[in-house]
Amino acid sequence: MPVTTIADPRLDIDPAQVAAAIGVTADTGYQFTDAYGVTYTGTPAHLALSALARRDLTGEIYPDQPAVAPGIRATALTLIDWITSPYVDPEHAAEFAALPAMRVVELVVYLCLHGDAGALAKVGPESLRYYTSHLLHDPVPSAEYPMPRLIDQPCRSLDGTDARPRTRLQVTATARDGADDVAVPMEIQASEDIYWELTVAIPVSVDELNELLMDPDYFAGEYLADNRELIEDYLDYRDSQTEHGLDVTGRLAHPRDLALAECLGADPQPPAAPVEIELFFAGPNRDAALATAPFGSRGLAELSADPGDQIFAVAVAVSADAARPVT
Repeated sequence: MPVTTIADPRLDIDPAQVAAAIGVTADTGYQFTDAYGVTYTGTPAHLALSALARRDLTGEIYPDQPAVAPGIRATALTLIDWITSPYVDPEHAAEFAALPAMRVVELVVYLCLHGDAGALAKVGPESLRYYTSHLLHDPVPSAEYPMPRLIDQPCRSLDGTDARPRTRLQVTATARDGADDVAVPMEIQASEDIYWELTVAIPVSVDELNELLMDPDYFAGEYLADNRELIEDYLDYRDSQTEHGLDVTGRLAHPRDLALAECLGADPQPPAAPVEIELFFAGPNRDAALATAPFGSRGLAELSADPGDQIFAVAVAVSADAARPVT
């Protein structure tokens, strides 16, 4: 079986650089806090695997080599499935959990560079022990102890239970102030084709009725489109129908792309631009005129002006919060 790698085979990935990306040092203790303010504690080996599998923590690994970060993540996910499988040798699971975080990084890099991606995905209950034993007991990487070439035939799942393997990691997440939820910015696109079918009496001007019924090129639909206000009250979303349902796509956004406060309920839309209007005041001078009630047009101000009064025009920017003179 030819050996193919998850990442680019020409790369020489430095485990120390990968470890630095997720905050692992040579120390045996390890925990990390992500950009969402959640702190993760637990078994260092399991913590390191979970960090290596996260897109937000590994995205900057070898940015000039875009194949590396996905390869690291795919390898970490494979190893998570192995060491949390109900079929794994309990002794191997315990030995792996006891590894320091730095050693876990080294093993993930080794698998990423030297593992056969097609074979690793087909490791099942029968062949699993050969791989976990190799990683734990052999000096890897080593020409004397090459990667196993065994897979289950036919391939069998390593799950064995309803629980997802990744939920069995010995990792505890704690948010700031003990919160149960955190704000995660996501870029979302949603669309839905909906329609209404209804029969209602629509008011038609007597002057237009004859034309509506006579003109073969003027359909009722055009009349309704031209007079949308006549049917707005009938287009209640409770009565709408759809054949395809809501189609939603989304992806994680970087926390810097959207303030977390906005995710927690603040209006993410910018405030509406002020609307400028012109008001007119009548009086013997500007100060006296501005102390009186304004008029909406120059004509109204002139009608109410006393002999000798002048008309003063003031532009005002009106917003939802306040009105302020701009000239």
